[in-house]
Amino acid sequence: MSEQPTGSGEEKKATVAIRVSPSFKQQLDSVVSLTDKTLNNAGVEALEDWVAKILSDASVRDKAMANLEAEERALRERKQALSAMLGGDDTSSTPEGTSTRSTRNKK
Repeated sequence: MSEQPTGSGEEKKATVAIRVSPSFKQQLDSVVSLTDKTLNNAGVEALEDWVAKILSDASVRDKAMANLEAEERALRERKQALSAMLGGDDTSSTPEGTSTRSTRNKK
């Protein structure tokens, strides 16, 4: 899985390396050689299938949502603490979907 993207216009990829036993690597190479896939493409397909399987579990989705809510809560608390330190008013009551940032420098 160490192949680099080729061709122009291909989206930039991140490298993920896994360690397997030499015998399993040999088995992977043998199986991949029977297909029209590269080892990299077969690995990506396998990982995508695994992620889809994991995310189909309701308890995993619930855990992900709980983690997201905890992160949002921590961010609100941090924002309130910084606002209090800077002497500003609490902007955590800003309506959802709006921003408190200035748009002056946006293009």
